[in-house]
Amino acid sequence: MLGKLETVFSYMTHFLLYTWPENRPGILFLTDAKGCLLHMFSMQVGQTWIPGAFHWHAGESLAQTPESVVMRAIDSGQIVSCTASDFSGEQDCAIVALPLKESDGRIRAIIGLALPEEELAFDLMSYMRGLEPLVYMGYDAYIQHTTSDIVMNINRYDHYAELVQSLIQEIVSVIDKGVCSAVKLDEKGYLLPQERYTTEEIGTKSDTQLAQILPLYIHEPIKPMTSEDRRLIIFPIQSEGKPLTALFLHLPADETELSYDDRDVAFLQQIGEKISYTLLRTIIADNTRRDVQKKEMLYQITKKIQATIDVDEVLTEIIQSLHSLYPYFQADLYLTVETNTTLPVKQLTFSPGENVTSSQAYMEGKLISNQLEEDGQQVTVIAAPLLGKQGMYGVLQLSAKELVNIDNYETDYISILAETAGTAFENAQLYQQSRNLIRELRLINEMAQQLNRSLNLDEILQFVTTMLLTTFEAEYCAILQKDLDEDQLIVLSASNPAHAGERISALQQPLHDTIRSKQAVILANPSTETMPFSLVPFASLMAVPLLQESEVSGVLLVCDSRHHFFSFDDFKLLEIFGQHTSLAITNAMLHSEVERMVITDNLTGLSTRRYLGDQVQGSLSTDSAGSLILMDVDYFKSVNDTYGHQVGDEVLIQVANLIKSNIRDSDVAARWGGEELAVYLPHVEEATAFSVAERIRASVEQETNPRVTISCGLATWNREGDRNMSVESMFHTADVALYEAKRQGRNQVRTAY
Repeated sequence: MLGKLETVFSYMTHFLLYTWPENRPGILFLTDAKGCLLHMFSMQVGQTWIPGAFHWHAGESLAQTPESVVMRAIDSGQIVSCTASDFSGEQDCAIVALPLKESDGRIRAIIGLALPEEELAFDLMSYMRGLEPLVYMGYDAYIQHTTSDIVMNINRYDHYAELVQSLIQEIVSVIDKGVCSAVKLDEKGYLLPQERYTTEEIGTKSDTQLAQILPLYIHEPIKPMTSEDRRLIIFPIQSEGKPLTALFLHLPADETELSYDDRDVAFLQQIGEKISYTLLRTIIADNTRRDVQKKEMLYQITKKIQATIDVDEVLTEIIQSLHSLYPYFQADLYLTVETNTTLPVKQLTFSPGENVTSSQAYMEGKLISNQLEEDGQQVTVIAAPLLGKQGMYGVLQLSAKELVNIDNYETDYISILAETAGTAFENAQLYQQSRNLIRELRLINEMAQQLNRSLNLDEILQFVTTMLLTTFEAEYCAILQKDLDEDQLIVLSASNPAHAGERISALQQPLHDTIRSKQAVILANPSTETMPFSLVPFASLMAVPLLQESEVSGVLLVCDSRHHFFSFDDFKLLEIFGQHTSLAITNAMLHSEVERMVITDNLTGLSTRRYLGDQVQGSLSTDSAGSLILMDVDYFKSVNDTYGHQVGDEVLIQVANLIKSNIRDSDVAARWGGEELAVYLPHVEEATAFSVAERIRASVEQETNPRVTISCGLATWNREGDRNMSVESMFHTADVALYEAKRQGRNQVRTAY
C-alpha cells in the first residue's frame, strides 16, 4: 500500500458513509500498525456520543493491553470485534477492527468502528467484512485522484529537469517510504547516469545509493523490473516507442522492515503512462533549446576562428562550451605539437598503460569512448582527435569520475568541437609557420649582411654569439673550434666571457656524436633534472657542426636549463646559422691568413719591412717613447759560400726564431732585407732596449748552428726630446749605429749618439 495513512483514510470515509445507517451514532477510527491512534471520524452529523476510550488524543495507543480489540487485530491479522463486557469497562459500546495489509501480509494500519451497543441492530463483523471492498475502493480513488493531481501539476513545466525533480518529490510523498529517482534514457533505452535526479539526501553524487545501483543496469537497455526482495522497482517511461526516462523506487539499507507491493508498482506504472507525453514534450523542448545553444556556440567559435589566429581565444571558447554543455566532464587538451598557448595542456605520450583512450583516438583518428576502473572507482573517458586538413594535432579528452553514457547526437557534436579545435590549431600553426619563415628569412638576411660587412674574426664571433642569445632566448651559447689535438675543442667565444679560450674534451656527449656523424643534434632531458656538461648543465641543447671543406672544424652550441625549451623550427634555424657562421669564420680566417702573408716574410716568419715601417709610424704618432734595433748577420756571405744558400736560409730562420723568443708579443720583429733584421720596441727606453739587444746577440752567438754572430745598431726616441722624429730618421740613426758596430769588430751592440 502507498500514501500517507491519514490522507488515504479521508478518501475511504466517503465510501463508508454511504453504507452507514442514517441517524445512527458511531466512530470510525484509524491506527498505525502499532495501534497508535491517527485519526477518528464521527459517522453522524452533530453526534454527541463518544465512548470513553476515544477521549484519547491522536498518537496515543489503543493497543495498550493484549485484551484490546486493536491489539488482537494486529496480532491475528483478522477482523476482530468485542462486546461491552470486555472493552475497557465501557458498558454501552461495541467495537470492530479491520487490519489493512500490505501485499506481503504485513499490517499497514487498522480501521476500526465503534458504536453504542443499544444501536447494534446488525452483525458488526459481517458489516465490516462487507465494508472491506469499499475500503480498497476508497484507496483506489485516492490513487486516481493523486495521479491526476501529479499529472496536472507537472504539465506546467517546460524544462525536463524541473519536471522530473517535481515528479519524484510528489511520487515519494505519495508512496511515503524509500527514495524515488529518475534517470534519463538515450534513444536505445540505455541509462544516461549523468542526467539523474533523486530525492535521496546527497553528500556527493558518487556516495548515493542510486550511484551504486546504476552500474548494475548501465550496459543494457532498461526494462520494467522489481527485485526479488521487492526493495527496488524500475519502470522505463516511453512515448511513441521512444525511451524517455527510467523511474526508480529504492529503499535505503537502514529501512530493513519495508518493501514495495503491487500497488506501488501499479502506481509507478500509472504515473509513467500518464506523464509520458508531457515528458516527451519537455525533452523535445530541451533538445531544441540545446540545439540552438550548440549552433550559437559553433557560430561564436567559427567567428573567432575567422576573426583571429589567437589559438588561446578559440580553445577557451571551446572549453567553455564543453563546460556549459557537459558540466559533469573535465576537459583536457593532449597535444602532439608545440604551441604557445597559455592554456593548461598536456603532452600526448604513447607509453603502455598511459592515456589509453586518448592514444587510441589519436591512432585510429576517430572518437573513442571508454568506461574504465581506476583505483576502484568507475571512470568515463571520451577522446576525440584534433583533426585538421593537413594533419592531427592532438586529442580533446573529456573525463568524469563516474559512469556516463553519451548518445550519438552528443558524440557527433563533441567530434565537431574537436575538429574545430584542430582547425584552430592548424590555422595558428600555419600562421606561426609563416611568421617563423619571415622571421628566419629576416634573421638570415641580417646575419648575412652583418657577416659580409666584416672579415674580422673577433667581430664575427661576437656578433654570432649575441645573435644566438637574442634569437633563441637561451641561457647559454658558445662557438667551439676543433683543436689540432683531435680530442680537444677550444672555446672561441661564449655568452659567458670567462669560458673564452678554455679547452674542453671533444669526447663528451653530445659533442662526440656531433663531430663523428657531422650531423646536428637536439636534446631534451626527459627527467626533471639537468644533464651535466663541462661548460654548463642543461636540460635542452642544440649542437650544429661547423664544416670546412666537408670536415668538422668546430661546433655551434646553444643550451638552456628549461625542459623542452627548443622547438624543431629553432633547430632548423640553428642549422642555417651554422652554415653561415662556418662560412664567415672560414672567410675571416682566410682573410686573416692572407693579411698575415702580406705582412709576413715567407722565409723567416717575421714581419715585412713595410709592416715594420707602418708600426713605427703608428708608435711615433701615439706612444711616448720607443726603440729600434737593426741587426745584421756577420759574414753571412761566407756562410752561403761555405755551406750553401739552403744552410744560409736555415741560419736566418734560426736567428729569426731566437729574436722572437727574446721579445714581447707587443714588439715587432721584421726582416729588413737580405741578412738584415730589425726589432721595434714600443714604450721602451734606451737602457732596456740595449739589454734586449744584448740578450738577442748573446743567444744568436750561443745557439746557432753553424755558429754565427750578429751586429746590432740601436736608435731610441721619446716624446719630449724628439718631437720631429720620423720613420726615415729613426732607421737612419739605427743604421749608423749598426755600421759603427761592424766597424768596431762586429758581434756587438752600439747605440747611436
